[in-house]
Amino acid sequence: MHQLLMAAILIFLVSLIFSMFGRGGGEFYVPILITLLNLSYYGAASLSLLLITLQGLSMVIVYHGKHKLLDWSLAVILGAVVGASSFLGGFVSYRIPSVYLKICFSSLLIASALMILSKKEFKGLRLLMIRREVGEISYEIQLAGMIPPVATVAFLAGMAGISGGGLIVPICVILGGVPLRIAMATNSFLALSSSSMSFLGHVARGGIDPMLAASLGFLVILGSQIGSRMHVKIDERRLRGFFSLILLGAAIWMILKIFI
Repeated sequence: MHQLLMAAILIFLVSLIFSMFGRGGGEFYVPILITLLNLSYYGAASLSLLLITLQGLSMVIVYHGKHKLLDWSLAVILGAVVGASSFLGGFVSYRIPSVYLKICFSSLLIASALMILSKKEFKGLRLLMIRREVGEISYEIQLAGMIPPVATVAFLAGMAGISGGGLIVPICVILGGVPLRIAMATNSFLALSSSSMSFLGHVARGGIDPMLAASLGFLVILGSQIGSRMHVKIDERRLRGFFSLILLGAAIWMILKIFI
């Protein structure tokens, strides 16, 4: 009971913090579930994906309805790519030993932190350009430089049981030319698309505890409602710094879990 309470508190806090950045909390949900509730990696990944799905739905309501930052055209295009790729990743994950999934998990997080700290934008591929206006923000989306890496990341994230937003956000910013706040807000929909489809891929191979899922799901929704409403109170420089620290911390945690 003590471990369950601790897991519930930590999952609530992770949901709150990650929702400030339009992110699912899979990077921490998985190790929390493994460490405190003694779930298998595959069981923890399946439950984590369900929690991210609920969190994503909750975040979309706030980022679209309250903040007006969600770019629906970009969300639909990338959502289709992410949904298909993450479903395939979730389905084939049971063919991969869990240690390799954890290594993949950690590598994605480290790469994410390095990418988001970089403020450079790639201007080499100017194909399939779309001019967008969201609220008072105008910009051009570079689809040719964004879709292939997003599809690859979504596939790997589906195998690892995470949403993939840690890499999808910097890909959108650096390769796609999307402003950081728009990328984070739009990623709330991508987290929903990715996690829901990869969750179905995982569930096709096994089940989850419905009572545990319902209890933790309620806490995730509550945390995400609070966290996503705090997004506009954080300036962009701090968004980048906090985002990178969270990703590096999660990567270090998972690397330690590989050897402990």
